[in-house]
Amino acid sequence: MKTDKNHKGIDVNKVTALYSAGWNNKRIAHEMKISVEKVDEILRDYEKDPVEGKEPNDVKEECPNPKKLVVLTSTELHDIYEKAAAIGAREALKIFEQERKKEYSERADRRLRNTKLLLRNYHMLKEHAENSVFGRTQMEESAADILESMMSMYDNEVIIDSIKRSASRTAIIVSHIEVMLGLYESYCEKSASREVDKRRFGVLWDRYMAEQPLDVKEIAQKYNMSKENVYSDLNVATERVSALIFGVDGLKVR
Repeated sequence: MKTDKNHKGIDVNKVTALYSAGWNNKRIAHEMKISVEKVDEILRDYEKDPVEGKEPNDVKEECPNPKKLVVLTSTELHDIYEKAAAIGAREALKIFEQERKKEYSERADRRLRNTKLLLRNYHMLKEHAENSVFGRTQMEESAADILESMMSMYDNEVIIDSIKRSASRTAIIVSHIEVMLGLYESYCEKSASREVDKRRFGVLWDRYMAEQPLDVKEIAQKYNMSKENVYSDLNVATERVSALIFGVDGLKVR
């Protein structure tokens, strides 16, 4: 380890080697456990002529372009490589986690969108199922299979047509919606915030499931609340029903 009188106790060669390898001053300071200002000072000296710290213009003619040869031991090189590999691995993991969270969020958004689509079309799908004739042997798909197939579609009309293409698919989805709404109602009855959750269930039911669905203005009048609160209740209730219909991935954490 080489030091000089101006930088006692600091391996100047290693500092300059790291700088030559492309490390920025902040990383060098962290690695060498010195301040960034000290790194700046060392590098400024490094740019000067090695003789008495004179500027290159003051150098004698017989030495117009003085150069420094930095020699690192195999141990020091190995240490640099390990540090670089560790930093690269951390950055790669960080990017992977960001992409994973983005994908999870987008999938939850699609499931919430599809939940709203199913609720808006519930009565039409139910009527279609009731007016069709099919046998139990036709019910080869599960609700999970049908719901998963919806995730790869982005056109609402295509999604509904894919469900209606067979009476059995329609009946399976209608039954699944009804069962999950029943579970949500039971949850609201037992909730610690029973009155609030029951109201939210009622708002959702009146908007989509009732024999004569109500619009937002009518629901606001029925529950003596603002239209903004109606939309808020619908959003919360729809997210919870989405978690039941599609599984926990359908729930967006608030």
